[in-house]
Amino acid sequence: MEHGTKNAVVTLAVGLALNILLGVGKLVAGVLSRSASVSSDALNNISDAAVSLVTVFAVALSSRRADHDHPFGHGRYEYIATFAVGAGILAVGAEVLSSGIKRIITPVNVDFGAIVWATLGAAIAVKSFMATMYFVRSRSGAANDTLKAAAIDSMSDAAVTTVVLCCAVAEKFTGAHIDGYASLAVGVVILVFAVKILKTTVSRLLGERPDSALYGTVRDIILSFDKVVSVHDIVINDYGAATKIAEADAEFPSDMTFVEVHAVCDRIERAVYDKTGIRLCVHADPVMSDDTRLAEIRRRVSEVLDAYGATAHDIAIDDDNKSVELDIRLPLAHSPEAEITEQVKASINTVLPYSIDINVDYI
Repeated sequence: MEHGTKNAVVTLAVGLALNILLGVGKLVAGVLSRSASVSSDALNNISDAAVSLVTVFAVALSSRRADHDHPFGHGRYEYIATFAVGAGILAVGAEVLSSGIKRIITPVNVDFGAIVWATLGAAIAVKSFMATMYFVRSRSGAANDTLKAAAIDSMSDAAVTTVVLCCAVAEKFTGAHIDGYASLAVGVVILVFAVKILKTTVSRLLGERPDSALYGTVRDIILSFDKVVSVHDIVINDYGAATKIAEADAEFPSDMTFVEVHAVCDRIERAVYDKTGIRLCVHADPVMSDDTRLAEIRRRVSEVLDAYGATAHDIAIDDDNKSVELDIRLPLAHSPEAEITEQVKASINTVLPYSIDINVDYI
């Protein structure tokens, strides 16, 4: 296990221990005071402990090296484990919500004593410390997304506990039965957190669009090489927070030798890996720079596609069959494909009266 991963695991283990202590302490205080809101907040911390426990194992498992059966590593362990935890938290949130509704319907006099004040005050301080700890450790680079999420969760917990404390103070000095409403609010927070976890995890498991900044970084690195004419079809696959596999089509002048193109592709792949940690495979497309017809077709097609935010690539002229083949990429699934392709064909036919074969992709 790498040093950064070990630090992340240790940090999460510390968070696990603190969440267990907070959960047990609040549960005792909630039972002694007969406060539904304090007991609900305790369940919130216990669910956080479950998240921390699973995350500790998931981060450790996800750091395992690739093997014969899993050539892209085990990074998705973290996503699978997080989904299971999200489902568990959803159940806890539903139970807390139910108990809050019951307490609203049937109010109970709550005995807020020194133990409640001390427990809630200590919980706010500890959760604030945990948020700071997670945020600082997230800068190490290992499991940084997980630690940042834990920091946000801890800040949210501190805010929730502050609300519970304020409600306890209000009920103590006004006699108003608002304990059930506080419990209801905690249940809503837990449910929102659970739904967010499930939504994010499912999206990652399905395969979501890569971060635009990361996409732009990879594109800029490829285009920084002098021999690269253009780049398209960049695909970044997520196999875990620390494991990403990518592929891209780069266009090179057709007069370059195979050996020259291969050497540039190797340098591009090394540069991308060194700067982003992404394992990239570059596919080379030849571009005939001395064909004036092709240059004019490119110019005219670009004029049409720029208005739609679309691009064209792999434009090839087949004089034997009197045809032109090309790929275009449209930015939205609801783009007027038929209208765009007709305009592209018309623009090409002003240069060559050939048949046009267009393949459309969406980005």
